[in-house]
Amino acid sequence: MKLHIVRNPADRQGRDLLEQSFRLRHRIFVEMAGWSALRRDDARDVDAFDNDDAVHLLLSDSGVVVGGSRLTPLNRPNLLQTVFDGLVQGDLPAHPSLGADWTRFYVHPDRREGRRRTPESAALFCAVMEYALSQGYSFITFVSSISMLEHGTAVGWRITPLGDPVISDGKPIVAAWIEVSEQALKNVRKSTGMSRSLVPVFSSPPPMWLDGPQLA
Repeated sequence: MKLHIVRNPADRQGRDLLEQSFRLRHRIFVEMAGWSALRRDDARDVDAFDNDDAVHLLLSDSGVVVGGSRLTPLNRPNLLQTVFDGLVQGDLPAHPSLGADWTRFYVHPDRREGRRRTPESAALFCAVMEYALSQGYSFITFVSSISMLEHGTAVGWRITPLGDPVISDGKPIVAAWIEVSEQALKNVRKSTGMSRSLVPVFSSPPPMWLDGPQLA
């Protein structure tokens, strides 16, 4: 697997990876999870936050996208503070410039059948924490099911709810924030067993922070 860090403007490879990601997201979140509000006739999950502010962390295997996540700086328009602002009942732990909103975490359905934790999800968890550290973030926010919150706690992350759970489409969801730290990265690496490096493949101009293998 290879980790691609993609943001607009993307090169030709990046545009291809993003297109794969948008179509896979539609399959997962709309067709499988039933998020009908996201349905589009072109079968692509693209929203207002897939813009120039977004950073997409995408995993590929032989050129095929097998997992991904999206991060948006909290001092830019983001999903948490617009669509899900009603879930935020408490204060953010620091100024929004020190945080990012984590959305659209997914693993290809063919890669997760019958497995509780996949190598793809392990790599994405490590990549998200490492990227957040590299950017100087002190926290990451997210909205998810309770099970996802429990999964984050299980990998050794400190997670604090931003409000009480609410029922959405018959299931409880919650907004929360994750503390970003070197210890959090160490914990997730140990918990997921990520002992080998993923060589980064950039499909946009590479950020200055990254010049070698990052996931171990």
